[in-house]
Amino acid sequence: MTLDVARVVSKALSEGYQLDGEAFDLISRLPSEVDGELIVNHAIRRKAETGERILTKADVEEFIPKEILSVGESVVTVSTEPGDIEVVSDPTAQIAPAEADIGFKKLFQDRYWRLLGVARKRPDSKNLQDIETVKGQRADKMKIGGLVSSRDSRRGNVELTIDDPTGTIRVQCKEECVDAALRIPLDSFVLAEVSRGRSGQVFASSLNMPDLPSHKATTSSRKGYAVLLSDLHIGSKMFLGDDFGRFILWLNGKLGDLEIVSRVKYVIIAGDVIDGIGVYPGQENQLVERDLRRQYALAAQLISQIPKHIKIVVSPGNHDPVRQALPQPSVSVDLASDLYALENIKSVGNPSYVKLDGVNFLVYHGRSLDDIIATIPDLSYSRPAAAMQVLLKSRHLAPMYGKRTALSPELRDMLVIDPVPDVFHSGHVHAIDVLDYRGTLIVNSGTFQAQTPFQANMGMEPTVSIVPIVDLSTLNVVKRSFTKQVFQA
Repeated sequence: MTLDVARVVSKALSEGYQLDGEAFDLISRLPSEVDGELIVNHAIRRKAETGERILTKADVEEFIPKEILSVGESVVTVSTEPGDIEVVSDPTAQIAPAEADIGFKKLFQDRYWRLLGVARKRPDSKNLQDIETVKGQRADKMKIGGLVSSRDSRRGNVELTIDDPTGTIRVQCKEECVDAALRIPLDSFVLAEVSRGRSGQVFASSLNMPDLPSHKATTSSRKGYAVLLSDLHIGSKMFLGDDFGRFILWLNGKLGDLEIVSRVKYVIIAGDVIDGIGVYPGQENQLVERDLRRQYALAAQLISQIPKHIKIVVSPGNHDPVRQALPQPSVSVDLASDLYALENIKSVGNPSYVKLDGVNFLVYHGRSLDDIIATIPDLSYSRPAAAMQVLLKSRHLAPMYGKRTALSPELRDMLVIDPVPDVFHSGHVHAIDVLDYRGTLIVNSGTFQAQTPFQANMGMEPTVSIVPIVDLSTLNVVKRSFTKQVFQA
């Protein structure tokens, strides 16, 4: 087992020093019984005499026992062409919130019209009528489409309130569509087939969300892999630096598995790169580093060890220092200058669409999964792909207003899922999960943070240090674990 690399790097940063690539690589391969912090301390004292602030391999090597320096080397032969990233959609430059009363009205109007356009592509959307027209008719079967503004469930009966620009209608759900009514997130778009009873009450016999069409995903013509990460939480005492160090060694071809490693072209990090500060009460007691810039400096030090031919896409999450309301802009250069200095980094907002070798990835941190899991029957934090599937069905990343997920009063709803992604990648809930839904690959990428006291109180068990890797030529997923238990086996 290797030593805790992150703690050693953090020690160097706290003293105002950085490790160059070769020094980091050497320390990463040291066994756990070696006191890495002591070695760095000695190197810093010697380096202080020169006034330089970069620790080299020679600086560190001087204080490592000679019998340990015989660690073997291996070289990765890259067998793929350089990566090709196209940012299709990034909210960063488009964010322009309006005054709340005007902004939210415009936001939901835009949501309605865009989702209506998506829903009209369904075969069952013919003869769709507006609510005001339906109110004056008594036909057996009429079709309406609108946003679900409320749901009243009692004694097995479910009543929905549905709005469109012409008005509001209350719909009593027949027995055959009660289950569907309970699985539609509030504020989502719904297509309803309705009829009017003798008393004037409107009944729904079927309910459908816009949903995805069954489709064949785009794949790359060349063999190559994308590694999907999220929720590193660097700066937290619970960050699993030892496991992440093994992951870095693996990417550098020093833990075998070269058939895959040699073809890794991309790493996507879907938010919560750092643990942040002030995210929840008492968080400062669980941090090894309480300065945001130094958390990013530590993150940059670790991420810089990823081979330079691998392109890295980074988007923010709720622990990163950007606004909490969705959509989120990319992290500012001022706070994460060390990260932006890396030549193979592409920073985007949340959510974003990026194409990797032509494969369209929807990258979204996943804050709204809390609301979906809390309100839709039979969903859980242990299987987040099912909750992500609900978002795909609703064709919206955060449909519910007024819950835990804050929305910005934008003039355009940038959370509508359009176009249909080939891969939908999220994180946030710290549980790895994979699912194929109608041709779209759903991946929640787990975490490199051990269980926090908050998660323990909630009974949440994170999936730690297991990394999903997507074959871009087939969209098949393989997983690799970097826990100490695997490497001690």
